Amino acid sequence: MRPEITVGLDGSPESLSAARWAAREAQLRGLPVRLLHLWMVSPVAVPHVPSGEVRSTAGRRILRDAESELREHYPDVPFTTELLPAATPAALLSAAGDEQLLVLGSQDIGTGTGYLVGSLALYTLARSEHPVVLVRAHDDPDGTLTPAASSGPVAVAVSGRSGYDGVLELAFDAADRRHTSLLAVHATSRRPSLTTWQDSPDETAQQADHHELSATLRPWREKYPAVDVVERLSDDSPARAVVDAATGARLLVVGRGGYRTPLAPRIGPVTQAAIHHAPCPLAVVPHD
Repeated sequence: MRPEITVGLDGSPESLSAARWAAREAQLRGLPVRLLHLWMVSPVAVPHVPSGEVRSTAGRRILRDAESELREHYPDVPFTTELLPAATPAALLSAAGDEQLLVLGSQDIGTGTGYLVGSLALYTLARSEHPVVLVRAHDDPDGTLTPAASSGPVAVAVSGRSGYDGVLELAFDAADRRHTSLLAVHATSRRPSLTTWQDSPDETAQQADHHELSATLRPWREKYPAVDVVERLSDDSPARAVVDAATGARLLVVGRGGYRTPLAPRIGPVTQAAIHHAPCPLAVVPHD
């Protein structure tokens, strides 16, 4: 099966922005886009809830309107549509299959429900085996917030742990395709303690951190020689460092570890902070 980019559409402005971002990304990658509308099927009749036929008709209209707009602006990108009735949120993951990216809309910062558009997006983000991109309603199609940010870098949170290659590969590839720089951020969490007389982190420790970051990035610099890489070490917490790096960025790329609780997968504090506070499109890449 040919790789594709899948977009979850629900008729909201956020999901339409996600579709526009996905179309632009598909243009950069030379991939088709699948527009997918999922509507939950209730096992029993519920008063005041539209019938399945009504929701199906509305879903087809959502897909038709989105496809019409996207074809007008991205005539060289192949689009397909799919209407998917489902009994559980897991259906979105099954339907997405082996896509290269799953793109979802997300709410603006400061809303009562946070950055995500509800439990379906959160469920999907926590369990997807493929990268998931979150896009807000006022993000431009090319992934920028304002014209001033159009020349901004791709930002990536760097970890020295094993199994992180997928995160770095997506970030370097995104910067390479956009002909922009890559801001690679690694948080050392070496902020001086208020209970000590030490004014700054130990110089030997700083040199070791720089060496570790450079060594982690070296194979990817060699693979993507055209990408200008800016290395940044931060004494802040990883969550704060990553959110700060997202300011002015075209795209923020973070990893989602294989953390699990007895009930469900856990997103992790750094990714959680990026979800709620990063002011740009966010790519979450699962890793071991």
